[in-house]
Amino acid sequence: MRKCLGNIAVMLTLGVALILGACSKEETKSFVVPSGSILVSMPGQTGTTDFESANITSISVTSQPVGWVINDIDMYKGTITVTAPSSFDNDEARYGNISLTAYTPTGATASVTIYVAILENEDVDYSAAPANCYVATKYETRYKFDPYTGGSSTPLATASVKLLWQTRVDLIKYLDLRDGYVTFYLENAMDDDDNALNRVYDGNAVIGAYNEAGELIWSWHIWVTSTDPTATENIVTINGQELMNINLGASCNSNGSTDHEKIHNSYGTYYQWGRKDPLPGPFSWRFDGNQDANLYNDAEKRLYLEYVASSSETGTTEWLRSNPLTIILGNPENNYDWIYSGTNDTLWDATTKSEDDPCPHGWRVPDGSVYETLTIAAADDNMPWAEAQPLYGWRLEDTTNGSSYFFSAAGRRNYMDGRLDNMNDDMELPVPWSGYYWTANTNGAKANAMYFDLNTQTRTWNGFESAHAMHRANALPIRCVREK
Repeated sequence: MRKCLGNIAVMLTLGVALILGACSKEETKSFVVPSGSILVSMPGQTGTTDFESANITSISVTSQPVGWVINDIDMYKGTITVTAPSSFDNDEARYGNISLTAYTPTGATASVTIYVAILENEDVDYSAAPANCYVATKYETRYKFDPYTGGSSTPLATASVKLLWQTRVDLIKYLDLRDGYVTFYLENAMDDDDNALNRVYDGNAVIGAYNEAGELIWSWHIWVTSTDPTATENIVTINGQELMNINLGASCNSNGSTDHEKIHNSYGTYYQWGRKDPLPGPFSWRFDGNQDANLYNDAEKRLYLEYVASSSETGTTEWLRSNPLTIILGNPENNYDWIYSGTNDTLWDATTKSEDDPCPHGWRVPDGSVYETLTIAAADDNMPWAEAQPLYGWRLEDTTNGSSYFFSAAGRRNYMDGRLDNMNDDMELPVPWSGYYWTANTNGAKANAMYFDLNTQTRTWNGFESAHAMHRANALPIRCVREK
């Protein structure tokens, strides 16, 4: 099915203005199919999608794939229903385009093309395992999850869903809400010569849930990665706990490689302490110019992270859940927490998975004990500057058994202004990397993070702390630990 998916653009004609002949009067019309598709699981199956229209009195079928039947176009309900071919003995098509033409009362037209297909791969169904993050690793596959549950148990009055942002155009496709599920599709990645790579495009996306009043009430992180972070080969055991060997939102562990693409792809997404929604990482592996990774909305337009001061309005979990692409700057009167007043130690929990935990089902933000037995590996600690600097990270050694694990120096978003910060505090010779990883443990008004940095001034000591107190408005990477 990939041979057509990569080449088919969903063509929507929106809000077209037409000059009517003799009277020279503008007539506004629109005809939109938000999902852009009807995908079914097997031959002979019927599928439905919604459309939105204004000033449209009738719709006709211009063309359709061989064997596909348009059962109904319901102008009152705003639905289009089709049935896929049940056999393929007479050149019936497994996929293709249905072209529709809509007419206004005066005969003006608007057109839409809908992609239809019989899926060749089984759906990945997360509806029985709700979470704030869903891992998506399979190409040419439809994913589905429960739109009426936030976190693991928060009830939601979801009436519609929308793609809020993604790190590349068409990372996820054909987003829809139907029959009690949110569904989206991942295509096969292509190289520059349009050859199939037989893997997904790596990246991150956020899907929002809206109520009947059009208010954003929840959102889910879609972690699209060609490296499955939950696979056995990508899990390490540290201090008796199983930890992902990949940062949340990343596509790989650079494992000490000096390849710039691998280093960049190892950073992942960033989180202020206690928030469930991801923040994008840097555009460049070197954090050049404090530039964020590119973000796009559902109309393929660039989006930008917003920065707001913590206040009685913005510095709450309720406001943040409705503004997931916003970083709330630290409130100096509240010890640089993003929460405006008081502290909330229950947003993440050191023993159980909370409703605001950003990790996938079965995983959670780790408690600090997972890092207690680690230190910088001796070989790295004694490494000459010219060898250590290009690694952008350290191998951390487990002092109980000698095993070592590589952690990228992905820096942070600073608590005061939200800037991307990958330097230590040496003003004479700023060191080009430092690493911070949140734990679920609080530390008074602060919270604890595993921390390390490269110190070129003192070769006998490179900084490492398993529990370093950090202001909660900092946004740091996370390594998820398996729930016990």
